[in-house]
Amino acid sequence: MTPIENIYFTSRIIHGDLSSADDELTGQVGPTGTWIPFVKTALITLANLADLEGALRPMYRDTPALAEQTKALDADLQFAKYLRNVFAGHVNEALIAKAYEWRPELRKLPDIRELNGTVMLNIFVLETAINTYVAEDGQHGMFPSETDLVYPPDMERFCTWLSTTVRAAIRICDILGEITHVSVSPLGEREDMFAAFKAAGLTDFARIRKGR
Repeated sequence: MTPIENIYFTSRIIHGDLSSADDELTGQVGPTGTWIPFVKTALITLANLADLEGALRPMYRDTPALAEQTKALDADLQFAKYLRNVFAGHVNEALIAKAYEWRPELRKLPDIRELNGTVMLNIFVLETAINTYVAEDGQHGMFPSETDLVYPPDMERFCTWLSTTVRAAIRICDILGEITHVSVSPLGEREDMFAAFKAAGLTDFARIRKGR
């Protein structure tokens, strides 16, 4: 597989995941918490696009729109990547400890056995992750003030950011699909197809290590 083919297939997966998350998140924020897994999906997938960015750079000269839109979204993708690393993709012990400090209400959760207790836990840990994204000078890295997701304007601010970022990332994937799909080697017919499936039968599987 060529690097361009890898970009095509990776961006196709990213596009599908972002589109699904965007559809599910529309109008779904509420106390049941069914939207939380889709927030995590969106953050993980945005981080995947951030990870792909380095491979896209050789394409920027011939595709100025790709360069422009990716550059414009870079700060948002880096923020999403941070949230992926400490909240959505991993259960981070230091983040849980900071949430415990920031939200004393967490200590009431053992008395709440219903699902809404888990919803609040996720909300408190997510807002803690947002608040720990600070610059070297101590200023907040994305939003102009501390985030309290129980406060409706702050929740709306976060949801607007996420929705806007997801849809901008989908547009980037649309551009990638347009310029890379023609580089995917066709399967061919008859002899070529037979040879391809014969080679597939010789595939040797091994555990894939992180980053490969």
